Amino acid sequence: MNRGWKGTACFVGSWVLLTALLFPGVRAVVDAVAPGMFTPPRIFGRVQMVLALLGGAGLLLYWKDGPQRFFGAKSWSGVGFKGARWGLLGAGMVAAAAWVQSFLGVRTWAGVPGVDLWAGALATGLLVAVLEEFFFRGVLGLAFWRAAGEKPAALLLGINAAVFSVAHFLRPQAEIGPGWFSGFVAWTKLELWAGSMDPWRLAGLFVAGLILARLVWQQQNLWAAVGLHAGWVAGLRICEGFWKESSQVSGGWWGPSLEAGPIPFVFLLLVAFTLWGRPIRARLD
Repeated sequence: MNRGWKGTACFVGSWVLLTALLFPGVRAVVDAVAPGMFTPPRIFGRVQMVLALLGGAGLLLYWKDGPQRFFGAKSWSGVGFKGARWGLLGAGMVAAAAWVQSFLGVRTWAGVPGVDLWAGALATGLLVAVLEEFFFRGVLGLAFWRAAGEKPAALLLGINAAVFSVAHFLRPQAEIGPGWFSGFVAWTKLELWAGSMDPWRLAGLFVAGLILARLVWQQQNLWAAVGLHAGWVAGLRICEGFWKESSQVSGGWWGPSLEAGPIPFVFLLLVAFTLWGRPIRARLD
């Protein structure tokens, strides 16, 4: 087993164990400081996220890599243009899905939302994109790909997409009782195996993961992926302001979700086919 797989195995094992051990103490502190403000599953999710980011830093040290390679750029104006271009594509895919849903009567035009919604959506999109791209396509992407050695590109990109999609269903879906072993119990109540996971959303996240991993592999930095990811997340919130859900319309394959179902999945597939039709030329040195 090479350094890439050794580091990943150690990261996963320590992440699961430390999350289970630290959760009861963090929960007690949060409940004492802000009683009733945060649910146990949400606290568990925050512990997961913080430990994952700290573990990611440890992986970079072990692999002798660093974030400066992920965010390197020859021209910052070029980076801004690239990010904005991919961001518009991400938001455009969501807008196209919302327009199709409005054509089907699932959503109705509500006008241009206020500046506060635009600002909040863009801030959220950038924050989510930077954190997730740094971790999934930086630490578990560029750094892992190089540490894993020469492997088929399609295999490494597929693994990255699978991890990315599954990671969105790792929050507990049931109430977590008190006790020092509650962190271990929480791992048994994840949405991933609780039977409440939306298969369309899982499939869409997998294809989105393929798209983002493909971009990063080709360009060897995170800027295009950050732009596309931020545009997609911000677009979800902005388009929900443009097109409101129609009243008395039940959910189905036609919507009203803008991130689950065959309508957004088709737009993701179109982008994926466009990118994957090009040769994979990047090197991992």
